[in-house]
Amino acid sequence: MNLDLGDKKMNRRDFIYRVGMAGMSLPCLNATGASAQTSKAKSVIYIFLQGGLSQYDSFNVEVDKPVLGKSTIIKSNVDGVRVSNYYPKLARQMDQVLVLNAMKTNQGAHPAGIYKMLTGYNPRSTVTHPELGAWVNKCLTRERDSLPNFVSIGNGRAGSAGFFPGQWAALPVKDPDKGIDFVKRNESLGENAFKKRLNILDSLNKDFEKDFGSKDTRSYVDTYAGSLKFMNSNDIDAFELKNENPHIVNLYGKSEFSRSCLMAGRLVERGVRFVKVNLGGWDYHDGIYDKMPANANRLDSGLSSLLTHLGQKGLLDSTLVVVSTEFGRKPDVNPNRGRDHHPDGFTCLIAGAGVKAGQIYGSTTKDGKHADEDVLDVTDFNASIAWRLGIDPGYEENSASGRPFELANKGKAHKELFS
Repeated sequence: MNLDLGDKKMNRRDFIYRVGMAGMSLPCLNATGASAQTSKAKSVIYIFLQGGLSQYDSFNVEVDKPVLGKSTIIKSNVDGVRVSNYYPKLARQMDQVLVLNAMKTNQGAHPAGIYKMLTGYNPRSTVTHPELGAWVNKCLTRERDSLPNFVSIGNGRAGSAGFFPGQWAALPVKDPDKGIDFVKRNESLGENAFKKRLNILDSLNKDFEKDFGSKDTRSYVDTYAGSLKFMNSNDIDAFELKNENPHIVNLYGKSEFSRSCLMAGRLVERGVRFVKVNLGGWDYHDGIYDKMPANANRLDSGLSSLLTHLGQKGLLDSTLVVVSTEFGRKPDVNPNRGRDHHPDGFTCLIAGAGVKAGQIYGSTTKDGKHADEDVLDVTDFNASIAWRLGIDPGYEENSASGRPFELANKGKAHKELFS
């Protein structure tokens, strides 16, 4: 590996060959040319609701009345599509949203459910699987990209690369108003001194690579070089919310989630491929109608603002907005006035990028106990997202032990979700 970090020029032939960068056809893109014909999504904003969104208090209201608990039904701006009273702003934008009401997973506990939704795999003690965002990062990153292609905003699971090299993990942004830590050179170190240090590091790396280089050491060097490139990018101001047009800023509220959505919109505008936004706190085993409304308001306001933002910037046609959760809540309100875990028939949302918006896909039984029609397993959900980006859901990579794993774990893309 020959890196000259002083003038930022890199000879990365081995790396480019391995992941198919530099504008060439990547091995994880559909060989049928689907990247050009069916890839209406250039980016994904993936909103993850950790804890388990109650589908019967949000977007699956066509069930028996007792299942709704204290929720009431309101009309949306689409005939025949109704939502819970906790989402009045989104009710006025359901013509932009496709509701998936028959989601299904085989995991009913939080750690395993989160892992399954984000990776497509059941947890194993012998291997850690990459999150979907890491697959997207690895498959779609090009040499010309100046920003990381996987960013995770807010608290929660940060965005693991699993058995991939660490360079494909998410860049974490804990607080959208603070941006990124340590992104600027320390003022006590002059630019010339900094370049001199990088040249020394480059020389050491060359000597080490000659005698001891491995896949892991090359990955570390590439990660470091990518960080330096990122530090000097003109696009890095995408993380500075103060630089956004006041008209767009005024669309959003002051909550951390709203500010995270604003940053997500800025990042996809600069070409970032996968932005995960975390909104936790949905695990209401008791007092659901005392605690949930505040979180529902955060989601209602932030997501509504994001859809408006993307629409005004002309980005909604090329950005797939996803709202997911690890599982749903049971149709019965328990004695503690809460709802317990329910993996069989929960709700996710998708919008933008040519989805068949203004409709409901899938249904549960009227008693709310089971997914009934047009059931969508989480592996199919992930496969559909990858396919819309032009990535082959069956693309394989080997773990460190040499075992092959598919991106979507045998999941199939449901192309009927899209126009």
